[in-house]
Amino acid sequence: MKVKLDFVTNSSATAFILTNLSHTKKTLVDFVKENPQLIKEFCDRYKVEEKEFNQEKLLKSAKENNVTFKPKESKYCVFGDCQDTVIGHVFDYILRDGGKSKSFKWRFEEYLR
Repeated sequence: MKVKLDFVTNSSATAFILTNLSHTKKTLVDFVKENPQLIKEFCDRYKVEEKEFNQEKLLKSAKENNVTFKPKESKYCVFGDCQDTVIGHVFDYILRDGGKSKSFKWRFEEYLR
């Protein structure tokens, strides 16, 4: 049995494996640009207003938290609402189903509580 002795929050984080499928270097910004449907899906699924979460804010957050992927490289990436970033809030939930686009694929790895 695990016992938590410090302050307990409702925050979460989720780990994913993101893979650059291309033969060129890519970034998290490239991922966001290539997958604008993710922010719309997030807003629709969780009934969030687009003035709070939109593609422009997601791109800004990606630039502030950018990651570089070498050609064909897979990386363990963690996103969570505990990060208090737009990208953390959105990707923590919306990437869980996995997916694939022209240059990327992603899959759920584990919940981090």
